[in-house]
Amino acid sequence: MIQGMCRLLLIVSAACSLMVSAAIPLRVGLGVSDQVYKNPTAQSGYEQLLVHELLQTLQLPHQIIKAPHARLHQMLADGELDLAVRQQAPAMDGLYLTTPYVRIKNKAFALAEFRGRLNTTADLANYRLTAFQNARSVLGPMYATAVAHAPEYRELTDHTQAVLMLFKQRTELLVINEITLDNVLVTLGRSRTDLREYDLFVITEFRLGSRDAALVVQIDQLLVLWQQNGMLQQLRQQSQELRRVVPVQTAMTQGR
Repeated sequence: MIQGMCRLLLIVSAACSLMVSAAIPLRVGLGVSDQVYKNPTAQSGYEQLLVHELLQTLQLPHQIIKAPHARLHQMLADGELDLAVRQQAPAMDGLYLTTPYVRIKNKAFALAEFRGRLNTTADLANYRLTAFQNARSVLGPMYATAVAHAPEYRELTDHTQAVLMLFKQRTELLVINEITLDNVLVTLGRSRTDLREYDLFVITEFRLGSRDAALVVQIDQLLVLWQQNGMLQQLRQQSQELRRVVPVQTAMTQGR
């Protein structure tokens, strides 16, 4: 405990040297979610809580800029952001990445009565698909190639709408991460027993990214410490407690 506190004090002390250049708040990019669209008073979740706690601990002023997940990388590259979530290795030239702050398991899901054959990513080309926003970039070139030949393919920001499309048979397959799916199923009063699932993808790791190497070093040191002392797990649990569940009737109305 004492050793951990000493490390934290050293990290914060080193971060003070960044504050001279951080007189203007850091522009921090966060991806928007369907939860925010449906309920403006809802908490944005783990990533916003994590960023706030990290930068507050490092005593770095910041402002949140929300944009679609697919735009964050380009906004960072264009200098419109100083820090952004949802970055993936390998880093592009001039961009520095932290260690992963979250690991996500994406899967393909179908209704229980689905009788198609899905053994590899390439098999996705045979079916009508709906996926989460920016899936082609997140899941890599093999996935992008497969869905390019699918009879119908769409990516949606609204996760609830995507799940409803599957239940209403407007799509044959849904590609989404397990945690997000479980959250949506709770709001709809459904469970995974209504679905078949296919484990086709490797774990996705998301990192914080910046063009400021010194900033990334300071954030990364704190991230590693929080991974070791359980703080990241506490933040994940806290974000779940803060998340306000959208009423089932609202979700169903928006799915029509």
